[in-house]
Amino acid sequence: MQNQYINELLAIPELQVNQILFVDLNELHIEAVPIAHRQSCPICLSVRHVIRKGTNGVRTVRHLPIFEKKSYLHVPAIRLYCTSCHAGFGWTYEFVGQKQRYSKLFRALAVEQALGSTAVHSARMQQAPTSTVQRLYQEAIPQMSEQVQAKAWAEAKTMTGLVLGVDDFAIKKGHTYNTGIHNLRGETMLDLLPGRKLEDLRAYAAAHPDFRNLCPKAVVMDLAQAYHTWISECFPHAIRIADRFHVHGYVIECIQTVRKSVQPTLSLRAKAQLKSYHRLLNPPGNALNEEGRERLDVLLNYSPLLRSVWEWKEAFTTWYDCSPSVAIAESGFERWCAQGDRMDHPTVQSTLKTMRNWKVEILNYHRCRWTNATVEGRHNRIKAFQRRRYFTRNRLNYKGGILLECNLHRRGH
Repeated sequence: MQNQYINELLAIPELQVNQILFVDLNELHIEAVPIAHRQSCPICLSVRHVIRKGTNGVRTVRHLPIFEKKSYLHVPAIRLYCTSCHAGFGWTYEFVGQKQRYSKLFRALAVEQALGSTAVHSARMQQAPTSTVQRLYQEAIPQMSEQVQAKAWAEAKTMTGLVLGVDDFAIKKGHTYNTGIHNLRGETMLDLLPGRKLEDLRAYAAAHPDFRNLCPKAVVMDLAQAYHTWISECFPHAIRIADRFHVHGYVIECIQTVRKSVQPTLSLRAKAQLKSYHRLLNPPGNALNEEGRERLDVLLNYSPLLRSVWEWKEAFTTWYDCSPSVAIAESGFERWCAQGDRMDHPTVQSTLKTMRNWKVEILNYHRCRWTNATVEGRHNRIKAFQRRRYFTRNRLNYKGGILLECNLHRRGH
């Protein structure tokens, strides 16, 4: 193969290939030299007074694979001297950093493959040590995450009709939580803050004036009082929306509690069937296939109370989907509450109390139809990230990795 074609494969304009030193089944070693004869002095920036003073040997740099072989570039470590300021320095190559053994293109490819995957997978693809790929990943994450986050914040600051989503996820369930701030309209995750208590949220807002300078039209969150208090303090004019997923979860939990109270009163066969197929009670009836609807009908025939609560749950789903205006939604909400009042069960009454307490925030969904559905999807990505990274101890790398993981699709924008 002609050296000019090897130069094109390498894609390193500053180098000229001299010869191929060694080739076997797995490796390709190439000798290359810089095309330029001199470089400018780092002190006086002069080129005219710089001379070469030999070499300090040869640098071996791992580069991108060629024909599925590991490629190594052997380049001279040239010594330079400035006769004007009497400074001695070494030749600086653009394709590789100082005192590094992997080219910038190789490092970028290894990190790219590790995103959304694992360092082990990337190392296997590149035939490199796992510890090396992990180190490259940890070195690259802060800068990449900072760039992506800066774009996300710049977009949020200038966006008209900005809608924020606020929700927490567990690091260690029942002990440690993080809170994510999301731009729902822009489909980005803006920031990640430790904790979910009101004092943690207030401390974040005090330390981040960019957050207070946002002008959201609405903020979607669950029914945690801390979130609503915090948002009402930071954005008093924003519409506070109770997330449909979480609100509907209360009704689902109610019907499962009723099911557990009915179950012991049934025969052994009915009890076993109700326990085995209890998940059929959760989704909307029209989302089930024919077999599922038949089994559901059998379960509901075991108890009139269970059927009544299930119909009440279905009416709530219909209310969410079919209310064309806020006025109609408000009257429909009252009818739904009255339907629940007719059922004599403590769990139903407790759920109704919660719904009435949050009536305004629940109805706000019909003023601005946004949910945290995309946020819940990002939580699944975050959980997968935490399993892959084994709960990274470095907080900056942990946060940067999550922000990059959730904004991968926005990197090219």
